[in-house]
Amino acid sequence: MKRPEIHKNSKVKAMNKGKLDWIIDQYLLEKIDESTFCNEYHNLFVNEMDVSTFTDIEYVIFSNLSDISQRFTEYKEDFKLWKGFVTAEELKQKVVETKARLKEQK
Repeated sequence: MKRPEIHKNSKVKAMNKGKLDWIIDQYLLEKIDESTFCNEYHNLFVNEMDVSTFTDIEYVIFSNLSDISQRFTEYKEDFKLWKGFVTAEELKQKVVETKARLKEQK
């Protein structure tokens, strides 16, 4: 997965990652539900982040979670239509995995 060139401003980098870290924490602390998390995370990652500030591995980690968050559904009927949807359990597992992988990067 290729991302744009790295931006040299580390303050911008910390601010960008901080927003994503915050929404991940809100979800893990059960302050927001799955649908809210997925909508907010995807919006932050796609529309607000300067991904050029991420390292290659950070980009892959955050991007993978964005992909999963777009495939979450709370409706059982949806799974009959497409097997690519993810459940609340699968989403939570990916968020926990993402948090752990990001912690390893520090």
